Order: sequence, then C-alpha cells, then structure tokens
Amino acid sequence: MRNIPIPKNALLDHLIDHLNLKNNRALAQHLGVTQSALSKIRYGTNKPSADFILLIYDKTDLSIEEIRAKIAEQEKLNGSDA
Repeated sequence: MRNIPIPKNALLDHLIDHLNLKNNRALAQHLGVTQSALSKIRYGTNKPSADFILLIYDKTDLSIEEIRAKIAEQEKLNGSDA
C-alpha cells in the first residue's frame, strides 16, 4: 500500500479542527457533500464555490469573512494571485 501525503488546505484543515472532526470523511458528512467534492478542493482541482462557502456558513458558526480569509490563506500558500 502506498502512502500518499495529503496536502494541507487552510480552509478544510481549519474546519476539521474547528468542528473537532477526525478527517475529510467526517467533514463531508457534516456538510452533506461528497468526499470527492472535498478532495477536489483539497488537491486544488476545484476552488471553493460561492455555494460551498454559503454551505459552510450555514453549517458552522464561521462568518463569510473568516471563510474567505482561509481561502485567501490557501491561495497565498499556493502562490495564486486569484
């Protein structure tokens, strides 16, 4: 079995810690999304959509500003200017 390192993602890692969840699977269940959707965000295939941001806002006590700050933090880590 190969060990593939799981990339850090400021938003998803913060949500897992903030909600005291164990992993992406538990986060996906909490948010009501597929693990595949989270994986695409974690690996940078997709950026968090406006709908995903609103979902996080609805399912947690985080503000839109806090969520967007974590997304910006991740983009800065990735060297993206978007």
